[in-house]
Amino acid sequence: MNNAHSTLPVHYSSELLLQEQPKAIAKALPSSPIAANVVMPSQLGSKTVKPEVPPAKIPLRTASKLALQDLRDLCEGKILALYIPGFYSAETAQQLSQQLIHHAQFERYFRAPDIGVQRTGMTFFETNGSNEMLLRYYDEALPGTQALRAACAPLLSPIDRLRLELGDIWLDGVSIENAHGRPMLAGIGRVFENGFELPPHQDILARDLRDATLAPLDNHQPLKRQLSTNVYLQPADEGGELEVWDLSPSFQEQQAIRDEEFAYEGIVDRATLPEPAFVLSPQPGDLILFDSGCIHAVRASQGRARVSMSLFLGYRGANRPLTYWN
Repeated sequence: MNNAHSTLPVHYSSELLLQEQPKAIAKALPSSPIAANVVMPSQLGSKTVKPEVPPAKIPLRTASKLALQDLRDLCEGKILALYIPGFYSAETAQQLSQQLIHHAQFERYFRAPDIGVQRTGMTFFETNGSNEMLLRYYDEALPGTQALRAACAPLLSPIDRLRLELGDIWLDGVSIENAHGRPMLAGIGRVFENGFELPPHQDILARDLRDATLAPLDNHQPLKRQLSTNVYLQPADEGGELEVWDLSPSFQEQQAIRDEEFAYEGIVDRATLPEPAFVLSPQPGDLILFDSGCIHAVRASQGRARVSMSLFLGYRGANRPLTYWN
């Protein structure tokens, strides 16, 4: 595994990144994607016509709180990720990490048994074209959501806090994803085993639904964007950095760069990738939201367990409800 990438310092000032100045972009993204698309002005008679160049996507915006405009910018693809340090109390995050480790039931993903990442509940992506697994997922979804909440008690789960704050600012509502008329899982805890990475991959609900044995409801609308949200409770002693690339290959393109050393067919061969758009070393209580259709990974961690909680968000338009699931 190549660890030569430079890490985006978590001490970048919020003001600098919120102003979206070119220097901040250059540090986070060494080779600007806009450079290859710049066209020199052309001459039409005596007039100079300047071509329209789309604004560069900001790889990482840092904010002090979850705010509507930042969330809209992320959903509309103007930024790749939104980072909110201290979303959850660092002291409480550390306490909660120990509660989860001792009271929650963790196991590896059924669909990725050779990757040392364990989660608290069976996720939808693990149903993988199996009717038996799909029925099991729905049977366990609501109890799994409730069990995670109970494992956090008497503390407020970071997932529940996130859902509450989203509901405060997204006036069109926030509700659980409804693909088949049954409640989906809402929130998982995750523990990374010592020495393991989460290799480059994408998370895309449409691909999971395509594989499902049951067709979605007739009124189920496709997502315009899917976000991964992660609240970090305990970092590893070393490693565990989040990497995100501004690359969203189609299924066919992803299969062409698949890493066949892993059982899960969605893993991307790291050797085929350029430098990531950003690398982040999260701290206890930090929240990050990013486009999960973009390739992302977590570097191998060493020492104490890397513990976090995660949830997917679905965006269908500015005047439509957000949805959530795992």
